[in-house]
Amino acid sequence: MAKLLMATQAAVVWNWIYTPAEFSPLAPVSRGWNFITNGFSEDFGYVIFDWDNELASLLMAHSTASKEMAYSNLIQVVRSKTYKGFIPNFSAGGMKSQDRTEPPVGAKVLEELYKLYDDKWILALLWDDLADNIDWFFRERLIHGLIALGSDSVSYQGRWSGHDMQCARFESGLDNSPMYDGDFFDPKTNLMQMYDVGMTSLVIMELECLARLGRVIDKPHDVIFDMTERAKQLRNNLSEKLWDENQGVYANRHWNGTFTTRISPTSFYPLLTGAPSMLQVSSMMKNWLLNSSKFCIDQTWPDSSNSDECWWGLPSIAADDRAFPALGYWRGYIWGPMAQIVYW
Repeated sequence: MAKLLMATQAAVVWNWIYTPAEFSPLAPVSRGWNFITNGFSEDFGYVIFDWDNELASLLMAHSTASKEMAYSNLIQVVRSKTYKGFIPNFSAGGMKSQDRTEPPVGAKVLEELYKLYDDKWILALLWDDLADNIDWFFRERLIHGLIALGSDSVSYQGRWSGHDMQCARFESGLDNSPMYDGDFFDPKTNLMQMYDVGMTSLVIMELECLARLGRVIDKPHDVIFDMTERAKQLRNNLSEKLWDENQGVYANRHWNGTFTTRISPTSFYPLLTGAPSMLQVSSMMKNWLLNSSKFCIDQTWPDSSNSDECWWGLPSIAADDRAFPALGYWRGYIWGPMAQIVYW
């Protein structure tokens, strides 16, 4: 495992760059991605992706040699927030996705860094920005007590900001997940007409992290209380509205009341919140996470010899889903972000 960690960190650090468009160096997800248009030099091409870069900071932080790199990278991501207060899906040279964000994990990553290094100064630096990000979710993505994915209408429309179903899918971070096949985007509300179990769970996680970190840096009691109360209410709504008894798992739910049957690892994110009962946890483990036809698959899949060793770990959609090909981006590939969140 130590060699695997070193290899992964080496891959992340290889992307380490400096660009005068940012305050300090950072590690984009790839040197091949460039959202700068009409740049002075191709050497300065880059793009920041919200949760990708935050999780890259976590990877770098597990080596003391790259502690400062992890801090610098996380600061650039969080400080890329828009004038509305949210951290954008992408940011590059001043251009940002003003219509959407990505899954919120910044406060959780910050808490993990604090556990490693006990530095309060970075908590004080980033806490307010991360709180602004969650406040935006409550203003723009909360409907009927749950979080839905969306894409706002902005003054410019184009390939990356279309105020449509695909841009709302981009907000999930799971660009072509079968969970979002079809078109159920409502331009009047700027939201998909579906309550999202993964995003709701992550907002609860972030609220609880912010409350704990806020206590460390002596944020006002009423601010902390508000964080915990909002997390409590969301948790109650998650339990009451997004547990599908028939499937025995938490699931996304359309506004008409029907549950989706497209199950991905986001259905395990409620485990982060303390919402599931022990019976529900047992059902999720037995019928889904450790089921050899769904998420516990080995290198022989889809042959009948598939065992229960979970060799492949965690595919990005249930392996018996009709949309699952063995290597289909978010339709089968194993992705680090999902595995990390379920591990948490």
